[in-house]
Amino acid sequence: MDILSQLSELLPILPPFELERAERDEAQQEVHLYLKLDKSHIPKGYSLHSHYPRSWEHLKLFEYRCFIHCDLPIYKHKARGTLKKAEVSFSRDYSRFTLKYEAEVMRLMKLHHCFVKVAQTLGIYPQRVEQIYHHHTAELQGDYLAEVPTHIGYDETSSRKGHEYITTFYDMHTHKIVGVYEGRSSECVAAFMHEHPNPQAVQEISIDMSPAFIKGARQCFPQAAITFAKWHVIKLLYKHLGDLKGKAHRFNVIIESLMEKLSAFYQSKGKEEGAAQLRFIADLAYELIGKNAITNTIDRYWEGICRYWTSKLNNGVLEGINSKIQVIKRVARGFRYKQNFMKMIRFVFTKTEFQVIS
Repeated sequence: MDILSQLSELLPILPPFELERAERDEAQQEVHLYLKLDKSHIPKGYSLHSHYPRSWEHLKLFEYRCFIHCDLPIYKHKARGTLKKAEVSFSRDYSRFTLKYEAEVMRLMKLHHCFVKVAQTLGIYPQRVEQIYHHHTAELQGDYLAEVPTHIGYDETSSRKGHEYITTFYDMHTHKIVGVYEGRSSECVAAFMHEHPNPQAVQEISIDMSPAFIKGARQCFPQAAITFAKWHVIKLLYKHLGDLKGKAHRFNVIIESLMEKLSAFYQSKGKEEGAAQLRFIADLAYELIGKNAITNTIDRYWEGICRYWTSKLNNGVLEGINSKIQVIKRVARGFRYKQNFMKMIRFVFTKTEFQVIS
């Protein structure tokens, strides 16, 4: 098998086209492949009307950039006089790249999340990368719940400097992002509820102690039990302990003891032991210090904190997702439009391998 036949199979080049010749431009480090029309494959009832030139960039052949050239035929129906253009198997309409090239663009977008970085890697303009990306991610413009999440978690992260946020919803069972919304209010929860295939199926919710998130959970999913995320509980109580330590130096030893007991709470062996440990911390703080934020917080959020021992839900994965979201934003040096940022999040966290569509 000669080299032209091998290249035809690799591209692939299908009838009515065949690879005629290959030329190498050493000065530009480019390879140019030229196709010709096999006239025996002209559609029945049509005649050859005219040609128009087309070029596509393909994946590199070793260190050489590769381009495919062809004079695409236009056919004319003999009876009706209507025109029909020939289609190629290796590229979509109106694209300057082959499908395999576009697949490589999307693979690099998964890695870098940045049009400029991918364009620099491939040696093309960022606008070209952006066009390919938006074509193949059109379905990611909004959320679509293919499954019915029963255990969800949600948390906010900043979308840009200032007080602009987005809220991401997460399926705690499948470990997939199932919703991305602007803001961090109860309205985000309501929007997710309306898009949920069966809101009554939600049994467990894991969130932080944000009043807006709590309000949204209770209004939109009243049948669901709320678990306050372990990391947020510890962070808030440690903050209260730190404030007390700064204000009451004579209680430093006592507060350090409370901190140790707080760390032991999530290491308890079960619900009864954990609840007893938490109650002990609240009562001891009140007995030694009097009215204080630690006891108030534990009393106010008692049910949601203790729910951890039943649901075992933890927002640790969401915290990791939020960290990666910030990396996406930083690498791209921000997004002019929030919708594009949200779309990029959906794209990056798509678990399945991305399939290029024609």
